[in-house]
Amino acid sequence: MLPFPINLSIKWLIPFLVFSCGLVAVSLIWVFRETWNVEWKKYQKQELAEMKADLEAKLKILEDPTWGDPKKAALARSSLEYLKKPRYQVKQILLKGEASWKKRIDGARVDRCMTCHINEDKLNKQHPYTAENFPFDIYGCTVCHEGNGRALRKVSAHEHMRKKKSDMYERLVHPEDAVKFWKLLAELSIQDGMDASDFRQYNVTGEPQVYVGSTTCIKCHKKLTAYHVDFWAENKFKSFEKVKNAKDFVEGDENYRKQCYRCHTTGYNEKTGEYNEENVTCEACHGPGELYAQFMNTGKLAEAATLTKSTFSFKTCGNCHIPRNHEMRLPRLLALEAGELSNSLQELEDLSQELSTMVSRLAVSEANLAEKAAQDKSGSSVDFSHEEKGALKSTIEGSKPREVEAEALIPEVHRVRAELSTRG
Repeated sequence: MLPFPINLSIKWLIPFLVFSCGLVAVSLIWVFRETWNVEWKKYQKQELAEMKADLEAKLKILEDPTWGDPKKAALARSSLEYLKKPRYQVKQILLKGEASWKKRIDGARVDRCMTCHINEDKLNKQHPYTAENFPFDIYGCTVCHEGNGRALRKVSAHEHMRKKKSDMYERLVHPEDAVKFWKLLAELSIQDGMDASDFRQYNVTGEPQVYVGSTTCIKCHKKLTAYHVDFWAENKFKSFEKVKNAKDFVEGDENYRKQCYRCHTTGYNEKTGEYNEENVTCEACHGPGELYAQFMNTGKLAEAATLTKSTFSFKTCGNCHIPRNHEMRLPRLLALEAGELSNSLQELEDLSQELSTMVSRLAVSEANLAEKAAQDKSGSSVDFSHEEKGALKSTIEGSKPREVEAEALIPEVHRVRAELSTRG
């Protein structure tokens, strides 16, 4: 029995019951749509079905007894078991921002794109130049493509989305949009202390910018900033010539030389070991000039200046101009100096042995000559063979010059021997 009286006539009871049943029905339909028949689940099923078909095809190859791989096959079978009975759920990335990471609370930026685009291998193939530098689980998708990262319906999620590269290039209408993009990349980075200048080398599509070369820069700036160009052209533009003539660079292998390329070339890529231009030219300090050149070529000088001034940082200088940056050269130079000293000592040792041999020969020749003179003086005759006569003749003919040579070389021999024993 109710604690208060309710007097409802049949006239009001029937509409009340109809309204209540309708409200319950609408609630059940909403719960069904949001729980069982949601739009994102349809796309997730499609992606998982594709992943399952690809994995089954790979498993047949891995299980082949001739060229298969049992370990990889076991891993593939484990993944396939999950795909046969998948668990459909919302996937979201809590992106680093003003709140989420440092304060350990959910921030304003959330990316749920991977709820539908769940096949990460497929995403990596579609983004060959950006997936490695900007992993999806750190930067998400909306940082480049924009749109609504929180939405789970296709129409809402793709609203204002920049799907193609041509759409992303619309950021270049105003340079502030490109700078804003670099600042957002710095904000999402997991490394502290990053700013827009650390991402200046990337295009508005997330791909690396193209280095246009110092020749392209100088075409305009030879007139616009002549003093600046002339100043750097006389020193840093020629710095690599000194490097190429350095002993340790010439004698070093390619891995050793790569340590020099990082600071003494322009546009050096540490992953490929290639660089765009020798010497420290314009883009070594100002960054790749693809976007800057686009503004300059269309007569937008003010916009180009905004692009460079807004992203300048002294960190660019500090990457190379740091104390003891050439310490890696010391072991190589010491080794080269030790090798040269060893070669010099060996040469001196060989010279010493040669001089000793010459002195011994001269001593023998002098003894023979003295013996011959004594025989001639006593009037006795000695019979010599034909070979001995020839040898004696050559000895007599060359005795005086060799005596002079020996007298000049003997002090040098003693000096060399003394020097060798001292260094020894």
